[in-house]
Amino acid sequence: MKNINPFYIYTDKNVLYIKNINGQTERLSNNIHSYCATIDNSSNIHICALDTRGRLNHFLKHNGSWKKKSILKALNTTKNIKDMRLYSIDDSLNVFIVEKYPLSDNLHKLSHFNFDVPNYRLSKYIIDNVLKDNGYFYKLDIDDFSNIVLEYKPSSSSDRTTSKLFFNSSSKQWSKSNIENTIHSSRCSNEGKTTIKDDIFEYCYGITYKI
Repeated sequence: MKNINPFYIYTDKNVLYIKNINGQTERLSNNIHSYCATIDNSSNIHICALDTRGRLNHFLKHNGSWKKKSILKALNTTKNIKDMRLYSIDDSLNVFIVEKYPLSDNLHKLSHFNFDVPNYRLSKYIIDNVLKDNGYFYKLDIDDFSNIVLEYKPSSSSDRTTSKLFFNSSSKQWSKSNIENTIHSSRCSNEGKTTIKDDIFEYCYGITYKI
């Protein structure tokens, strides 16, 4: 990975900005509710953001300027979002969004959006009835084959039982470690909280996310 100078991403009055180490600030978009970011193996900075209407947007710097792609309307409302994170695996991006169910303080829905850049062929997966366990909505790891290993606590489990799911990055499919009817998927093509106290991130020291 090439050297990347420290930079900051933040929002102010729902406007998304990025600021470099020299103090130069670029305004990326208006009406942003939540965002997350990552850096891929080619040292490209990727930002994914939900606007106030629930649309998922992708930002990528190309030829010296930031480009915005509105991918799809991901959520009907943003008021129940509790967590949003972005992971780059090989040539694809993976956005994970946790929402609280309106009628329950304990149950959550985990949505996974997988897409490639620049064709933006997107798959959406939903895992229902997720419980927050020991401060976590889920735990995520990447195995030696670039597959996602997701561990979470379903509402049907006993106090000590968690479930593991595996996402094959090549086939774009989740598989279950035990039998549960909790995953729903869809695919489409698009043309043309854990509460985060800090709303900036610096590459040298890790990434934080704004909810």
